[in-house]
Amino acid sequence: MKPNIQTKSANHLLNSLNAVAFERAAKRLTRVRLRPKEVVYKPDQQIDHVFFPENAVLCLMTIMSNGDTIEAATVGREGASWISASVGAPSMPCETIVVIEGTALRLPIADLERELRENDHFRQVLTEYSHALLIACMRTSACNGLHKLQERCARWILMTLDRVDRDRFAVTKEFLAQLLGTNRPTVSVMVSVFEKAGIVRVDGRWVTVADRNRLKEAACECYDIIRKNYEEVGR
Repeated sequence: MKPNIQTKSANHLLNSLNAVAFERAAKRLTRVRLRPKEVVYKPDQQIDHVFFPENAVLCLMTIMSNGDTIEAATVGREGASWISASVGAPSMPCETIVVIEGTALRLPIADLERELRENDHFRQVLTEYSHALLIACMRTSACNGLHKLQERCARWILMTLDRVDRDRFAVTKEFLAQLLGTNRPTVSVMVSVFEKAGIVRVDGRWVTVADRNRLKEAACECYDIIRKNYEEVGR
């Protein structure tokens, strides 16, 4: 597959690079399409590429020995899948799976390592992003343990909406239940509450946000905290 990269990227992390840093990185990027539930990394498996999503959304999912799952963090156009692979962490402890299908820019680990060594601005921006992702993971962990499921679901929908091109996205209730660490019947009831309140519209697996302001009111403070930290990257 040949590179097909424009001078500006839909990925905010790449788009925050200065012109010289972006041009160097862009030569090594390849655009790929990611499908729903595609596993891009398995736990403890060697990582060969890093993905910079454009409108796809990835989930770093923790899987327990009994098969229970829960989101550790999600990654979209604000960032990259696993840049720690270049700094002594060639694998990751959790599964990374595609939640929302779309495109991403793929960079081989060898090229990532080269850019981090030779491209000062690239290294600076990715270091800032690593810090923001760490905060997001820590905040998500606290959110999963302390906040109500409805607040967490509203936060998840808002974060996903920020990462796609339209006011709707496709996700099954079964998959959403896996991400939130609950079961499908509970998710169905919760989504019905949002739907009856006129906050979202649901048509099969498609979720359309009808009232973003009210959805934000329903979410916990974690949404704003995570979003603001991401927005500081590259400034």
